Amino acid sequence: MALIEIHHLSKKFRQKEEEITALNDINLSIEEADIYGIIGMSGAGKSTLVRCLNYLERPTEGEVIIDGQNLGLLSDRELRVRRSEIGMIFQHFNLLMQKNVIDNVCFPLRLKKVGKKEAYKKAEELLKIVGLETKAKAYPSQLSGGQKQRVAIARALASSPKILLCDEATSALDPQTTDSILKLLKQINEELKITVVIITHQMNVVQEICNKVAIIESGNLVENGEVEEIFQNPKSHAARTLIYGENANVIKSLNSPEDMDIGKKIRITFSKNSAFEPVIANMIMHFQKPVNILQANTRDVGGFAVGEMILGLPADKHLQIDMEEYLKARGIQLQEVDENVG
Repeated sequence: MALIEIHHLSKKFRQKEEEITALNDINLSIEEADIYGIIGMSGAGKSTLVRCLNYLERPTEGEVIIDGQNLGLLSDRELRVRRSEIGMIFQHFNLLMQKNVIDNVCFPLRLKKVGKKEAYKKAEELLKIVGLETKAKAYPSQLSGGQKQRVAIARALASSPKILLCDEATSALDPQTTDSILKLLKQINEELKITVVIITHQMNVVQEICNKVAIIESGNLVENGEVEEIFQNPKSHAARTLIYGENANVIKSLNSPEDMDIGKKIRITFSKNSAFEPVIANMIMHFQKPVNILQANTRDVGGFAVGEMILGLPADKHLQIDMEEYLKARGIQLQEVDENVG
């Protein structure tokens, strides 16, 4: 049984005379020890979904089941107990500015009536885990953004949660700091066996540490599965837009008259098992026809370097089919480029 199960979840809000559907019939299963990404553009409904996971927002319809318990059937007291097993960190840290670092970390423990000495001992252990043991007496105003987020993570861990929900936790951070926070979250997942759910609009965050991903668009779940599989073969328009990312404008520009000799544009990805053969060079030699490499780069997906290219194939449709079959036979994932992504 999955640690988190979401069944037919919908959430509607009333805005003046209009009913807004923020989430529509969402079904997801998140296994214990997953690092699960939930990604979508701004306004897609992903932050509403994460608030439904711990019933900070009550779903209009459907069920959220955590570790076998249906949250909708719990009393307010039982729900508070269950929420204590679900840590949460936010984009803007939400630290208590008038309290120092160690008191911020102790705060949830003191709310649970844990003794001061015991609370401080646990807070010191958690600060060591997040690498801030020397900042215990500092105040939030004296910390960098990355340090503030580390304090927020330590505070979220104080209640010994089974699940850590991260709502755009790296959006306010620079790339280098983001990388260090993601490595910390991965370490927490591996060493403390905590299931991590990451809400983000940044595909690089999902690629960096998530093993599974769900893609939300306009309140609907449009695609979900293993990160590597979706990266290599995105099926939905939303997935292609998020994955192509910086390539979207390049793809759009390829419809100019000077590219009329290109009959079809495809995106190919090289997995760790298919990246050793010079496939494109061999294909050109095999068919004795040129292929245009319009874009190429390498990304880190789940700790592995995965290459991607956008190719322009010749205008001959039979030759296009033969070239695509040649690539597929060598383990290359491919899909036709949608000119309208982005």
